[in-house]
Amino acid sequence: MRNSPDSIASRTTAAIVGGYIVANTVAFVIAAAMPMNETDAVLTAMQASYLFYAIAVLWAFTAKTARVAWLGLSGTALVTLLIWARLRLG
Repeated sequence: MRNSPDSIASRTTAAIVGGYIVANTVAFVIAAAMPMNETDAVLTAMQASYLFYAIAVLWAFTAKTARVAWLGLSGTALVTLLIWARLRLG
């Protein structure tokens, strides 16, 4: 089955934009959860975010449809953002 150009464009946008958002929200959670000083926690989290960006890009192109890719990335970003809010607010 061939993907339509619209599907490929949507997946590419999901990979770039959605992957960036997922990587950053995961970095927020890692930085908030690390038991070290703030500077070291942020640096560690930002380095780890490259791995999560790569995983998000792979997910965007291996998902069954572009809609599933968007839903997966949006759901992951929402869940990690809620975890981050819970860590920051107590």
